[in-house]
Amino acid sequence: MDERNCGSIKISEDVIASIAVTAALEIDGTAKVHQKLLTSAKNIVGTVKSTQKGVSVVTTSEGLDLTVQISVKNGYKIPDVALAVQNNVKEAVSNMTGLNVCRVNIIVSNVVAEKVKSE
Repeated sequence: MDERNCGSIKISEDVIASIAVTAALEIDGTAKVHQKLLTSAKNIVGTVKSTQKGVSVVTTSEGLDLTVQISVKNGYKIPDVALAVQNNVKEAVSNMTGLNVCRVNIIVSNVVAEKVKSE
């Protein structure tokens, strides 16, 4: 049975955003993925249009451009966390959707102290 021309597959931007959020939160040092991009973030990255779950997904002729805004935990090196988030988001979205991810922009909006668990 030939399964090649059975129809088309469309993946919702909401699904792509969910994958990106999960991948970002897997990285040690990521405190939070913001649900709304700051207005100033939209000025930094000109391709930002609308966001789903705090992730901007822009489809280009080459593939996807993603923008994720995060908070980093205090004591972690911001460039290291941001790079790890970029790599993990790109890999996760590419692997799960089969789509080409051209760019993952990371905006670090703040640094937050980790809450101490009382025993």
